[in-house]
Amino acid sequence: MSNVTERYTEPLSVRLRGRDAEQRILADALGDARSGRGASVLLTGGPGRGKSILLEHTRNTARGFTVLHMGGVADEADFPLSGLQRLLRPVESVLDRLPAPRRDLLHEALTRGGIADTDRFALYTALLELLSEVSADQPLLLCVDDADLLDCASLDALAFAARRLTGTHVAAVFTAGEGRGKPASADRPGIGEGAGSSLVPGVPEHVLAPLEDRAVHDVLTDRAPAHLSSSVRAALVRAAHGNPAAVLGFLAALTTEQVQGDQPLPEPLPLAGRLRSALLTPYRELPERARQLLLLGALSAEPRIHLLLDAAHGSAASASDQPAPSRPAPSPDAAAEPAPAPPALTVSALEAAEERGLVRVDGDTLVFVNPLLREAISQGTPAGRLRGAHRALSGVTDREYAPVEFARHAAYGAEAPDAGLADQIAAAARRAKRLEGPLPASHTNERAAALTPDPDERTCRLATASFESYLAGDSVRAARLLGQARPLAVSDRRRAVVDLIEAEFEMRDSNAIDAAERLYSVGLDLVPHDRNLALRALVRSADSASFAGDPVRHAKASDLAVPLVRPDDSASMRLTAAYLEGCTISFRGDYVNSTPLLREAVRLSHEMTAPSEMVWAGICGLRLGDTPYVRTITSRAVEAARSRGEHAFVPPALSFLVFSEFWSGRFPSAAGTALAGLRTSRESGQSIWATQNLASLAMIAAIQGDVDTCRIRARAVTAQAGENSLGLPSALAAWALAVLELSRGNAAEAFFRLRSLVHAGPGHGHPTMRLLTAPHFVEAAVRMGETEWASASQAGYRRWADAVASPSTLALAARGDGLLATGDEAADHFETALALHRTGGDDDVEHARTQLIFGAFLRRARLPGRAREHLYNALETFERFGARLWVRQTRAELRAIGTAERGPETPATGELTAQQQQIARLVAEGATNREVAAHMFISPRTVEHHLRGIFRKLNIRSRVDLARLLN
Repeated sequence: MSNVTERYTEPLSVRLRGRDAEQRILADALGDARSGRGASVLLTGGPGRGKSILLEHTRNTARGFTVLHMGGVADEADFPLSGLQRLLRPVESVLDRLPAPRRDLLHEALTRGGIADTDRFALYTALLELLSEVSADQPLLLCVDDADLLDCASLDALAFAARRLTGTHVAAVFTAGEGRGKPASADRPGIGEGAGSSLVPGVPEHVLAPLEDRAVHDVLTDRAPAHLSSSVRAALVRAAHGNPAAVLGFLAALTTEQVQGDQPLPEPLPLAGRLRSALLTPYRELPERARQLLLLGALSAEPRIHLLLDAAHGSAASASDQPAPSRPAPSPDAAAEPAPAPPALTVSALEAAEERGLVRVDGDTLVFVNPLLREAISQGTPAGRLRGAHRALSGVTDREYAPVEFARHAAYGAEAPDAGLADQIAAAARRAKRLEGPLPASHTNERAAALTPDPDERTCRLATASFESYLAGDSVRAARLLGQARPLAVSDRRRAVVDLIEAEFEMRDSNAIDAAERLYSVGLDLVPHDRNLALRALVRSADSASFAGDPVRHAKASDLAVPLVRPDDSASMRLTAAYLEGCTISFRGDYVNSTPLLREAVRLSHEMTAPSEMVWAGICGLRLGDTPYVRTITSRAVEAARSRGEHAFVPPALSFLVFSEFWSGRFPSAAGTALAGLRTSRESGQSIWATQNLASLAMIAAIQGDVDTCRIRARAVTAQAGENSLGLPSALAAWALAVLELSRGNAAEAFFRLRSLVHAGPGHGHPTMRLLTAPHFVEAAVRMGETEWASASQAGYRRWADAVASPSTLALAARGDGLLATGDEAADHFETALALHRTGGDDDVEHARTQLIFGAFLRRARLPGRAREHLYNALETFERFGARLWVRQTRAELRAIGTAERGPETPATGELTAQQQQIARLVAEGATNREVAAHMFISPRTVEHHLRGIFRKLNIRSRVDLARLLN
């Protein structure tokens, strides 16, 4: 036959994502048609799920097929056989091949648009014969899009043929809306059963489920600009509910600033008009009472049916209270006939929506089968009706137990600013913060501000909303709200409060020295107005100065803040004062007088519930050398911050928690903590804590002997710290590089790196870090023969250790004394250090290093028997931690005394990469693949891939074997 049909060979305009199963089904159907078996498929799904795209994909992959394609049109649904006529027009010439009776019958039916009922079977068989003739030269593909919009006669004919394709070279693919049954025929009212029947009876149906989130991410990746913000991407995926058309519509509605995350996203995200219309089509076909209940349900966060009915009754009562339109006065002789009251609204009003598959009733809850229908209803309803529905819902919402829901309905139902209503919503915001956390409270305060007519009060509520948003970790929204508040601030106090909130934002993502200066200035302005806020500003100024490694600015802020606190003030304020004063005195090197103040802050911390105060107490614990306490209090701070929704405090709490983990040998936990801190810091826009966590990761890599990783991370930290004057992470990165060089046996490089910290100014070093690095500096200096440097550093460290009396610090001080002594005196100091390590029991890394140093000393003193015991103990610890370079040093010492080594040259995990070692240890501790993936921010599939490599390298077969090997 001549080629009269169209062929589709152009590339797809949209790449298919997440539809592998459907593509296999369609490929099988084409394969059956090629092989002469024939096939038919019905794809159903809600609007925007990708039915038409799959049909386009099928046409494009049907190479060597004759393709007939047609889509249903609602306007032609009342014209019998109009759809079939459009489908067959390209192959009209083939009609001449049919026997005359069938050719004439088919031609007459398509021309006149109908036949007698007695000829229907003959017509259908003529259609089947025509399709077989078309497929005689090459396989035939029938594509019928939106089959639910076809006229009944065409659908009946095509369904008849689709059920009889076995043994032909024909494949038929239909698409239709989900839950659409065969409609009743106009000329045959008894035929068709609505949504309860199959649209194409006898044809296998495949329902397109919503895409998984990963596939929606891929859809965005294919279509989104390169600068799409990760937070915006996540918000679009959440709002799409697995609908690819919805996510692309959301993306198209955003401005460049919104795409980049510089401006807030619209609330709600607008559905594309065509998708919204498709979603609303079955809704608009419902009775009015059902639409009313669905509107109320769509606006409710948790639609409880009894509340929806109460709101509907209230709305009806409110409408009845409106003045009726004027009518002519009735005749005095006319009998008064009361208007019949409408029947009471009950749950039975939802039956029509349930039958159409739009909703289901689960106990007392109304559940929308397609969550996007809720948005479509709210976006497709006129503003006046929306406000009335919100007012009705606010009247039935419990303000005490659902303050956020009440505030939302009350605000959206308001016609104009209203001071009384604004006060009610502000009270709801205070309850919301106690019940649900700062972010819901922030949204509620923003709604209260919008209804507040007084500019000064509006400033206060906007500033409060901004700070609560900042606490919740949404820095972009916080900055926007603060920008709205600033022009309204007229009093000195209001301006100072706005300045304080803005300065707190900036201290987490700007130059630390500049932040310290600005916060000090704000605190000075607040002193005459509010002691509490002034203290908050000054302690933040001191924190910024400390992060910069600037004891002068820290002391200036502390000296102004501490006198503000009185003996009868709250425990929180007294802890703040003790923390500030103790740190200031410690910075001066007066450890004897700083220790009581730091201990007082630790004592008061047991009463604290706020994460910020727990972090300050943790810093006090670090200055006291109390690692177990630091781990306890910072863990509490992380848990409190997360449970209270104050995500802004999670990064600093994690940063100080890491300190307590890596020296105690908890490397998998420390690495996971630092990675979590890095991620949350970036997500909340807190770059200074991202830098600090990266420095911690550099230290972990140094201890484990991962040379390249340590250097890469340290270089990145140095660059970031230099831009923002971050002395603490800069010093930690330098320390990590020094530890790395010590473990490589390069004492000279370690000495010079640590010596540079001695004179490093603010932004490049930190006084406390100079103190904490002293044990390593003493070791490097002694190896270099620089005893004067070693003695000076040891003296300072000894004064601190004696003052805080922590077993771990005293152990390191005794080790330093041993390095500077000789003979029996040195041995006594080392024995004392080991005894103190055993007493503390929480510094496994340094304990093993002391054993290594003492073992090397004994080996040089020609005491191999005693040396062997300490070296073996050190080796066992280093192997357990995967500290490869220290393992090498220890084995070299053992070989030097002619001792047979235990086990192979490398530890059990020696052949594993750093990432594989971390995964192996987490799995050995009992973590599942999903838990490991969450801990390390990789996919479970990646974890599974690495586990296979780990099992192969270690020659083991199970997780149990791995646990036995490592534990």
